[in-house]
Amino acid sequence: MKLFRSIWFKLILIIAGVAAIITLINVSVQRSRRSMVQVELKTVADYQISGKFKSVGFLAVVWDSLILADGGEVKDYLNRSEEILKDYGSEEVESMMVAPDGIIQYVYPYSFSDLIGLDVERDSSFADSAVRSRYTGLDTVSSPQLLEDGDYRLYFCHPVYSKDRVGKASFWGYSIVTVRVSDLVSEFHLGGMSAQSSVRLSRMDSKTGNQILYDDTEGKLKNPVRYCFSVPNGTMLLEGMWEGGWITGNELVAEIMIILICVFVAMMVLMNLRIRKNMRTLSQISYSDELTGINNRHMLRKVFEDLEGALKHVSMLFIDFDHFKDINDKEGHDAGDEALRQGAAFFVSVFGKDSCFRYGGDEFLMLMVDIPDEEARAKAARLKEFRKISFQGHEIPVSVSGGLASADCSSVEDLRTLIRMADDNLYHAKENGRDQIFGGQA
Repeated sequence: MKLFRSIWFKLILIIAGVAAIITLINVSVQRSRRSMVQVELKTVADYQISGKFKSVGFLAVVWDSLILADGGEVKDYLNRSEEILKDYGSEEVESMMVAPDGIIQYVYPYSFSDLIGLDVERDSSFADSAVRSRYTGLDTVSSPQLLEDGDYRLYFCHPVYSKDRVGKASFWGYSIVTVRVSDLVSEFHLGGMSAQSSVRLSRMDSKTGNQILYDDTEGKLKNPVRYCFSVPNGTMLLEGMWEGGWITGNELVAEIMIILICVFVAMMVLMNLRIRKNMRTLSQISYSDELTGINNRHMLRKVFEDLEGALKHVSMLFIDFDHFKDINDKEGHDAGDEALRQGAAFFVSVFGKDSCFRYGGDEFLMLMVDIPDEEARAKAARLKEFRKISFQGHEIPVSVSGGLASADCSSVEDLRTLIRMADDNLYHAKENGRDQIFGGQA
């Protein structure tokens, strides 16, 4: 249970880490894309849209110049209007009109002739922008007028002022240009913007609300970038977003796949690491003596197999506690176990952990490879230093006997023969009074 709790906890941390990284990437990507869209919207609004409004308004100014140049008269209106549109290439212009004293008298083309005689300061389509233009002297653009076909029309109104002989200016009338919004917007190329294809253009009006002039978002404009800009007599709002959303559906699918792959890989790695750890633990348990912590007979067998086929000079020391049964009988088995633990610790301090093996009961085997016999005997002689153990606040005297044997070995069978020789020498040590080391060179 602890295993799975640990794995799941680590998986949760990994998932949280991956999700945090992806979130940071998403935030960075969204900021970058929003910045790109913002720059492009600003460029389109400030240059393309505002520029087009100015170019349309300029056509009305052209007739202002012609009227003043002709002394306040309108001459050859149809031909001149046709030439103006041809010279300035304004294909989005629907009509041009001149209204002396506010009454439309000249129109181009003829299809707008039904407006002749219309008082622009009284007609609802013109009135607001015309009156404001007259008294401010500024060009104005009417609010979008809804047509029967669902399109909108804009009226660009320019006031014309004539001067008398003494230079006094007086209101002469209006020069008016009309455009259909669909034709005007087509010149903006909003659908061809590079950073995104979802945009919406609206005219802002605090009284009537925003009028949407162009919209290709299909109602999916979520958390858009907005840019407001001024046009004559009004404010426009351009909104846009990245095609498919700031983070697209395909990108979301890819991110989910990345998370799933990371989770799967992490699970495999964690399980593999856990299995390896458990295998190492089991290996340590299988090759270690539970009581003393040193190598056991299984480890001795493995060492013998590793030495197979290599000629080595080997010294073996078989050790047995003297009168170990008396310790168990007098002090108890806990004292006997403590004697084995402290004895094993002493043997490790002399021979090194890799050379010490618990053979069984109170018997220990020391395996010394490729060291001189004199060094092996010197190490064996140090067993005389092991004289007591501490147990429950008092000391218990102890001693050990050993049988030492040395020979050149090249096979497992040679090593087993050497063990028997060391065991025989241990027997002689015990027969000769214990507390001694017997044997040496085979």
